[in-house]
Amino acid sequence: MRMNRPRSHSASRRPATAHTLLLALLGGLALAVVALLWAGTSGTTTVAANSTAVTWQTNDMQIPFRGMAIQLASGWKPVETYGPLIDEVAALGANTVLLSVSGYMEHARSQAIYIDTRKVPSGDDLKTLISRARERELHVILMPIVLLRNPRGNEWRGIIEPPSWDAWWQEYEEFILHFADIAREAEADALLVGSELLSTEKFEARWEKLIAAVRPRFHGGKLGYSANWDHYRPIRFWQHLDFIGLTTYNTLSDRKNPTVDEVADKWREIRATILDWQRQVGKPLVMTEVGWCSQEGAAMAPWNYYQNQTASPEGHEEQRRLYEAFLRAWADTPELLGVVWWEWSSAPGGAGDFGYTPRGKPAEDVLRSWFRAGRSPPTTRPHDSSESK
Repeated sequence: MRMNRPRSHSASRRPATAHTLLLALLGGLALAVVALLWAGTSGTTTVAANSTAVTWQTNDMQIPFRGMAIQLASGWKPVETYGPLIDEVAALGANTVLLSVSGYMEHARSQAIYIDTRKVPSGDDLKTLISRARERELHVILMPIVLLRNPRGNEWRGIIEPPSWDAWWQEYEEFILHFADIAREAEADALLVGSELLSTEKFEARWEKLIAAVRPRFHGGKLGYSANWDHYRPIRFWQHLDFIGLTTYNTLSDRKNPTVDEVADKWREIRATILDWQRQVGKPLVMTEVGWCSQEGAAMAPWNYYQNQTASPEGHEEQRRLYEAFLRAWADTPELLGVVWWEWSSAPGGAGDFGYTPRGKPAEDVLRSWFRAGRSPPTTRPHDSSESK
């Protein structure tokens, strides 16, 4: 989780647990094995459900799905607002876009989940945006999330405790099925059935029931769940999903402005831990949120947008180093199916910006180069059923 939601939507949060760092493990599964895990029967996977279907293909020893996230946070003229952002993501060289849409609870102990039409595109507008992304030869991942309208203190969606869990699960299923129908009709490639809902993850049977309900509504598409960076191990319903979603807001340094080499070494330790666990689960990985604010100290608490809200050349350089270090450490990882960077927005970016967007900052150059190296547009066919300092 990152704390760049509008202030009325989320509050500060703390990591749930600390990572246990293991010695780096060498080797990995062959890329073909990852493709089989994803596709079930082949290295090419049909994921859309209507007259045409996108085929997800792997590239030898590369991360196949390279994308940017866009938060769809307004229901007012969303096609005019977010359509150009989708075009810009394609122009960056990405081959994937993650569209994040929200449902709301008043606070962590309230009951209802509701869709605020002022904050969420209508079904028709969302379908139009997904279709626009496909026209730009982008894979589309849809990520519905729960936000808190009026969080109290440090509340966030990871600690919700509604008065009635039975009623909450019924509403949550309706919420996810609403977007599953839209994703199917617009031929999105993948749907995340949840994101960072830590307090719900103990309800294994409830998650299994939800996933079983979503499958026939999003037939042909791939399902995942976006786990918080420090809370993926307790989850026991991975076997019912097609891929593991994981955020990456790990603590990477105890000081400002660490070097690329220092951060890359830290990532290699974390990578070894994750891959050791991932091989036991047997599902490919998609990093659903990779990103850092352009603030000095971003490596120390990547989830905390509010820690140092000052734009500076040093902060922009730290963001660039963090991008580069991640890519160095995770290169040639066959288990890693995709990386989605957080985030691309209409904010002007540039020298005066201290948020997550790389727009107009040194990190954008890193991204453009990486996207260019891995650009492989989806194919269609008829559907048949720093440098160190």
